[in-house]
Parts: sequence; C-alpha cells; structure tokens
Amino acid sequence: MVYLLVDSSGFGGIESHIQQLAKLILLRDGAVEVVFIRRYPNHPQYSLLQQQNIPFRFLSDSHFGSFFGSLSANDVVHAHGYKASILARLHRLLGAYRLITSFHAGESVSGKLAFYEWLNRYSSFLSFNLAVSQRIQKSIPFRSQLLRNFIFTSPQILYRQRHRTLQVGFVGRLSNEKGIDRFVEICGSVHDCHFHVFGDGEQSAMVADNPEILWHGSVSSMETYWSQLDLLVITSRAEGLPMAALEAMANGVPVISTNVGEMASLLPSSCLVEESQWQQLAPMIARLAKADNTVWQQLSLQLQVQVKSHFSAESRWPQLAEVYKLNKTMV
Repeated sequence: MVYLLVDSSGFGGIESHIQQLAKLILLRDGAVEVVFIRRYPNHPQYSLLQQQNIPFRFLSDSHFGSFFGSLSANDVVHAHGYKASILARLHRLLGAYRLITSFHAGESVSGKLAFYEWLNRYSSFLSFNLAVSQRIQKSIPFRSQLLRNFIFTSPQILYRQRHRTLQVGFVGRLSNEKGIDRFVEICGSVHDCHFHVFGDGEQSAMVADNPEILWHGSVSSMETYWSQLDLLVITSRAEGLPMAALEAMANGVPVISTNVGEMASLLPSSCLVEESQWQQLAPMIARLAKADNTVWQQLSLQLQVQVKSHFSAESRWPQLAEVYKLNKTMV
C-alpha cells in the first residue's frame, strides 16, 4: 500500500500533484490512500478524491502512533510538505515502512517557516527524497532524485480558437513569491485584453477592488475554467515546476513565464523572460493580443505536444514504480 501523507488546508500545486499521483497508482492497479494529518472544513480536495474513488482518511480521527505502528515493511509512506515529512521521519525511527518525501517549495521563506524548512532538509537523511526541480534538489543536503511534476493528458490534440479579446489569466496563490503584484502592474500597462485571477492569499487586496481584473477567488479545480482563458502568465519570483502551467498547456492554453525553477525545461525560450526582466511579459502579451488566430493556435499546438511528450503521467511511471519498489509486473 502507498500512503500519500500531507497536511493540507487548501488546494494548490501539492494537492494537484497528489491527485495526479493517486490516479496514476490506481491506474497501474496499485493500492493507494491519501492520508491527511488534520481535517479542515470545506477542503475542496475531499470531494475531488471522492469523485475519482480515491480513498482517504484523517490522522486527527485516530492516534498518530496507531497509524504508523500498523505499517509493515511492504508499505510506502510518501510525504508531501515539511509538516508531513518531519512527522513521518520521526515515526520512521521506530517503524518498518519505506519512507519517501517530496520537496515542492521553490520560494525563499523567513521566520518560523524558514526553521521548519531547514529542519525538513536536514532531517532528510532519514528518507528517500524526491525534488520537483533541479534548484530544489540542490538545496537538499542528502540523497535525492529529480522527479518533475506530471499530468494526465488526452491523446487527442485540441484545436481551439482564441477569444476575440485575449483572455489572460493568473492562477495560484496571491503572494509575493508568485508575483501577483507584477501581474497587477502588467494589467495596468497592457490594453485590449481581459485579465482574470484564480486564487487567494495574503495579497488578495491587490486584486479585490481592481476594476481591470476579474477575480474568481480560490477554485477547487481549473478544469472547467481553462476554456475561458487564452493565455496563462506566470510572474513568479521563485517556482518549482507549477502544475498550473502543465494543466494550461494540456488544455491548449499557451503559457509565458519568468525563467524560474524548471520553466526552461517546459517552455521554449520565446515564452520566457529573465526573472529580473519580468516587465518584458507585458509586450509579449500585447503581441499575442494583436496576433491573428493562426499564430495563437500554432503556439497552443506546440505547447500541447511538449507537455504530452515529456510531462505525461505515463512517462513518469517507470521511475515511480522503481522508487516505490512496486511489483515489476505493474511497470
């Protein structure tokens, strides 16, 4: 059994990754369960897991020790995020299960959170570690392996038409590291576009009353919204490999981004700007807004092929099966 352990109060990149990971294990006839450290009210992932028949439980419903103590050497705990990883390593000192931890966070942190991230990294000698980007991998002082994010993709190519007025989106946490302030500034400098923001966070005041932005708030899934967008803009100061970018591309939505994290492995150079030159995203948006549908559609098709060829769930399975030490007949 593979247990995907997480402390999660909302839906973001980690939660999306867990959703894809659980689906992949089930597709390969593996046994999987998502284990939440605590139950949070109105968490959107609970209903998403139910819809896909992915089992889950809450450790807050029972004693932590009883869960970890019941595991055997054939079980795998795959922890995501610093809280889950540190907790799983502590219990692993007395347990027999195989422990995998994933490092997702690419941004710099401060205060108490910085201490916990330091503890997460320097206790990683107690686990087998995966990192979603090379930059994150370099920050782990002990053994680790690169496992880039992935997504389930349809074998069919989508031949979409862009909207008459370019619909430009920001998807993610409204925070400094995600660069929502940059996106807001770009909105004020580019005309003849409609701007959308999907997400919530500590800097939500920047978009709440902005007449140039349609703020959708936090949504449980972008699946029904991708068709409303023609372009995803990533203005981040730091990243790993954002699931939003993979999802957008798989749904035929072109992406332009600052060159952070693993974005250079995902996007062609024509869709990237240096992080310090993020203002150059504005003229890129303006050019796409003026371009005809043929130019936009070519970019849409190019990026669909890229994500289907190199970032699909199936392409990641051999590596995951080896990491989990699952039966070779499942590979």
